[in-house]
This record gives sequence, C-alpha cells and structure tokens, in this order.
Amino acid sequence: MRKFLLPAIIMGVGAFILTMGLLFRFYAYPNLAVVPTDQNTTSVIQDPDATFFDADNVKPGSGELTTTARIIGDPEASEAASEETGRDVAVWNMGQVSDNNGDNMPMAGSTSVMVFDRHTAEAINCCGESENGEEVEREGLLVKFPFDTKAVDTYQWWDATVGKAFPVTYEGEETLQGMDLYKFTSEVPLTKYTTMELPGSLFGGAPSAPGVEADRFYSNERTFWVDPVTGVIIDRVEDQHQEFRHDGETVNALTTTSSFTQKTVDTNVEDYKSKSSQLALVKNTLPVIFTVIGLVLLLAGLVMSVIIGRRKNTEVPVQADDRGDPVFGDRG
Repeated sequence: MRKFLLPAIIMGVGAFILTMGLLFRFYAYPNLAVVPTDQNTTSVIQDPDATFFDADNVKPGSGELTTTARIIGDPEASEAASEETGRDVAVWNMGQVSDNNGDNMPMAGSTSVMVFDRHTAEAINCCGESENGEEVEREGLLVKFPFDTKAVDTYQWWDATVGKAFPVTYEGEETLQGMDLYKFTSEVPLTKYTTMELPGSLFGGAPSAPGVEADRFYSNERTFWVDPVTGVIIDRVEDQHQEFRHDGETVNALTTTSSFTQKTVDTNVEDYKSKSSQLALVKNTLPVIFTVIGLVLLLAGLVMSVIIGRRKNTEVPVQADDRGDPVFGDRG
C-alpha cells in the first residue's frame, strides 16, 4: 500500500491545483469584474477653439469650451436596485456642466441618475433612473463598455441629448501609453431635438424684432479608446455640431471637437493599467497555468499508479520446499 501513497499524493495535489484554476476563472473573475457601487470620479473634456452662440452677449462667440462630468455612486440605492431586479446593479449620479467663459452661468448643465448592469454596463430601466429630474428609459451603454469588450459592431451608445441609443462601430486596435486599446466610433446624425425662443434679430430681423421659435438641431461623432479588459474609456473625442433654424435661416449654436484633457487621460491610465493587467491575470493566465499543472500532476500520478500496479502483478512468487527452504523457479 505504501507504494501507492506517492501517486495518490501527486493526484491529490493535482486535483487541488486544477480546482484552483477553475475557481480563478469561474468564481474569482466574475466577482472582480464588476463596476464599483461607490464610484467617485471626475472627467474633463475640453476644446480650446470652439465656436458657439454666446447667450450672455446674444451673438456668435468663440473660445475655450470645457465640459466637466462628476460621477458619484450610490451603494445603498445600488443594493436596493439589485434586490428589486434580481440582478447585480449599479446606481450612479452624474452632474455635467459645460462652460465657455468661466462665469457663474454655464453654457449648459444636466443631472442624471443612471442605472445599469455592473458586468455588461447595459442600461436597466428601473429604480429611479432620470434625466434632469424627469423619468427616462435608457438603452445601450451609458458610461463604459462591458468587461471583456469584444471587437464587434453590436454595441449601442446612449445619447442623452437626443434620448436614443446609436450603433457603435469597431475601428481597430491602438496603443496608448503602453495600453492596448480598442477604438470605437458612434455617430448621431443631424437631428432636431428641441424648440426654443430666440431673438428675431439672429435670423436677419431688426434689432427690435420680436422673439421667434427656432428649431435646434444636433449631431455628434464620438470616438472611444476602450480598455477591452475592464471596458473603461481611457480617451474620448466628441465632434459635435448644433444649429438653430428658423424660416430658412441657420445660425451656429455650437461647433466643437472636444477631447479628454491630458490630465484625465493620464489619470485613467494610472488607475486602470494595473487593474487591467491584474484582471487579465485572473481571467486568463492563472486559470491556464493552474489547469495545465493540475492536469499534468493528475496524469503523472495516474501513470505512476499504473506502473506500480503492473510491477506488483509481474513479481515471481517465492515458494518453500518440505524443509522450509525457499525454492526459485522449476526444480525439475
């Protein structure tokens, strides 16, 4: 029996290591690849040379345009939403402000309550999701791409201005500060999204002309550089255009190509480069290494036990004569 002890130990160790490999892939990874419910981040998108309608001076303007988005997660609301839906849900609050002159009155601002799946990042319609205090039903991706992002054209990105999700196209791979990223684009065609009262003088009327109801149109071409492991957007560019239309006349409302500031990009790389590597290690590298070692040990232990068993069965039995002396082989 002692001869079989070593193979049994080897197979036991192999089974343990194999189990660890499976746990890394099917238990540890799913529990690590989730969006945090206590998120607290600030992103800044900036264009130094935007052109816009200067509402303060009621005339066309140009200059630096800065959009700041602050996201704060709500762990209690996330837990309640998860219990209500039976899914792993995150609830994030976002405030966004666009400023063109640094005074106390921003060009635009919005508040959002976003509810989405912590793994896929897809919108979930429940639990108080809203836009500027009004109930809304979103679809598609809201703030990031899913964990383990694929190089496909099947994603959709939610546009809050139009209130609709638009297709996302995969454009290839690019490297940024040592990170291998997927490049995606999404286009919002020129679309009327609101009507607002503006001075009639903007559309060729006299300075004293009464106000008119003008249609406001909007288009946007977004480009995302996404870490495929975490789904986090490392860099982002928005090529946006807005215009007012009335009685055949068109006035520029906003033309801008805005991108993440270098500080925002550097912060994203610093925060997610190591997290991406660690998550990839848990999902791919460790499961493969542990599985291979475990299978090799199991096979080695099995082969050893078979060899020992065969040796035992082929041993020549020792016999004794009438006086008790051992007899080997055939005495004739």
